[in-house]
Amino acid sequence: MATLPKPQEAQEQQEQPGESDAPIIVRRATEHDRVAALGLIAPSASRGRASLALLRAGQGMLWVAVEETDGQPKQTKASESAAPQEKLVGLLLATAQIDPATEELVGYIHELLVHPAYRRRGVAMSLLDAAERTLLVEGEFSLVYVVTSFENDAAVRLYRSRGYSLSQARFVRRRDAQTRAVPPDADDESESHVP
Repeated sequence: MATLPKPQEAQEQQEQPGESDAPIIVRRATEHDRVAALGLIAPSASRGRASLALLRAGQGMLWVAVEETDGQPKQTKASESAAPQEKLVGLLLATAQIDPATEELVGYIHELLVHPAYRRRGVAMSLLDAAERTLLVEGEFSLVYVVTSFENDAAVRLYRSRGYSLSQARFVRRRDAQTRAVPPDADDESESHVP
């Protein structure tokens, strides 16, 4: 479990939403966290839908970043023990996979999310620290894969700053709006010659 110190600049701007003196703690997720994480992942993207399916099936390794919402513990009905109230502010979901080319055990990061009000406070770095420690050090995985869009400048900078390197590029071609199999400027030749 890691506790993130609050950056000096964030301490001076406490008027902003999501800013407080409460520490942010990164840890392996509980079952309660797994349920709460369902609300943080957007189902609009295919990767989000895949991550939601993993969580619903109880699969994947999940780390969460939580902020204690107040200093007062919450009494639970199930027991007399008290637990602090927490707010989920970030998560990292990963799985173990076998690299098809090398047949080595590798980690694959499906999601790394930080609530916008908590960005630039070291949350993503601490989530990556926890996951990399488990996957690369304790689990002795050969490497960790992560996929992000080239347009996501913040993510690209984050991963490069952590020593991640570009290992492959994927080219994608989608069919056009008229669902034509060939591009609009192609000839209508029905024959194809392959030497």
